Amino acid sequence: MIEFVHICLGFLSLFTGLYILFTRKGNRKHKLVGRVYFISMLGLNLTSFGIYKLFNGWGIFHWMAVASLIPLIAGYIAIIYKNINAHYYFMCWSYIGLLCATISEIFVHVPMATRLLNSINHIDTILMLCLIGSGFYFLPRKQHLYTRKT
Repeated sequence: MIEFVHICLGFLSLFTGLYILFTRKGNRKHKLVGRVYFISMLGLNLTSFGIYKLFNGWGIFHWMAVASLIPLIAGYIAIIYKNINAHYYFMCWSYIGLLCATISEIFVHVPMATRLLNSINHIDTILMLCLIGSGFYFLPRKQHLYTRKT
């Protein structure tokens, strides 16, 4: 049951994060969907602590869930203090972390992706590093589009 809730929260986080990424910032809808993203990500991370099938105990994914909480909570605190720039970076990195976790989960659980990983060593890591590199490249260049006053 916890796995089902975790998966549902994961999809909700992916979709709400994507919506926020491509829509106008600062309005009521952004704030509402942003709260849904925050709560779904918080729930996603918390439910991950109850899943032990892969490692029969505490594993790397649990540590990544702890790491995922840092930008999520920092982004929430930043917006409370009206620090738009910090909010932008923390929430973007929260979403990038979610995308990296999704890539990782796909290569662990989807048979076709697992076969690809067996054919191309470290393809999952390469994809995640490309995503992180894109974040380092694009986030500063696109910041002005998202942090200007609306």
